[in-house]
Amino acid sequence: MAANRSETYVQRLQNYCASNAIEQPQWQDYSDPRGIRTAWSSAVFVQGREYRAQLWRDYRYLDQSREEAAEVAYRALVGAPTTTVQPAASYTYSRSGYGSSR
Repeated sequence: MAANRSETYVQRLQNYCASNAIEQPQWQDYSDPRGIRTAWSSAVFVQGREYRAQLWRDYRYLDQSREEAAEVAYRALVGAPTTTVQPAASYTYSRSGYGSSR
């Protein structure tokens, strides 16, 4: 069954599990306090295996982390090549604030 392009990866993963008699995915959200802000990320568990989103985001973008984790899981399950997210620059946090380490 080909995936519908308008489906999100969350939907694709849920449909894949349903059509292959696999227990539905279980989601786990993670938080990491970073100074005055907290970063959030997500993971999804399918068949006892954890698939994590690579990026950490502000809480209001947590759905994007869930979508990213679902993409990682879906691609692993169907054997599709994974896309890698390359950050434009790495950032460090110190007492004086955020700074770029380009």
